Amino acid sequence: MSLYCGIAFRRKSFWCYRLLSTYITKTRYLFELKEDDDACKKAQQTGAFYLFHSLAPLLQQSEHQYLPPQHSLLELERLLRKFGQDTQRVEDSVLIGCSEQHEAWFALDLCLNGSSSINASLQKPEMEMELKGSFVDLRKALFWLNVKDASLLSTAQALLRWHDAHQFCSRSGQPTKKNVAGSKRVCPSNKIIYYPQMAPVVITLVSDGTRCLLARQSSFPKGMYSALAGFCDIDYRAVLN
Repeated sequence: MSLYCGIAFRRKSFWCYRLLSTYITKTRYLFELKEDDDACKKAQQTGAFYLFHSLAPLLQQSEHQYLPPQHSLLELERLLRKFGQDTQRVEDSVLIGCSEQHEAWFALDLCLNGSSSINASLQKPEMEMELKGSFVDLRKALFWLNVKDASLLSTAQALLRWHDAHQFCSRSGQPTKKNVAGSKRVCPSNKIIYYPQMAPVVITLVSDGTRCLLARQSSFPKGMYSALAGFCDIDYRAVLN
């Protein structure tokens, strides 16, 4: 019995060490891409791109599930030309993660105004027809995606939203410039660096044993309810939505 327990413990330790080692390796690689623009541009050559339209991710139905399709840089540039956009739109993409094999993942919104974006000549339905998918509201899409894709697209949307809302310096009023990875924005006039913000939130499940209290907003998709949640105020009191 002790021999069996010893073998099981060593196996468990091996897998824990492997997972930790993989996480550290990926984190170091992503840090390198965020700090080195040339390395990030090189990673785009072999990376994969996820597409959004007005912060809604592109999904394709595969049998009984929905998947976010990946596009190579060459495929993306071809699509941009077909949509009447400059291939420099790739510069508006943001780094959102990588695989264990260090394939970098990026996200690009085809509709939001970026530093090099122009108005697309094709409308959203025409884009969806060309892409063989649909741009779906992320809250609705979360019900259809697996945990990995849901987490990845949530990160992508948050980062794309932050860049769209922080294109100008709060002190000088001048346009800010993002680095290639999209991990920061810099004001050329005063060198102030802006980083994506994290907003602490509180999620509370109110229950009386077998039942729980759920709520919904008018913006929620039909049939969607949520536990009570809200952002934390500066004096640490929860401000419920």
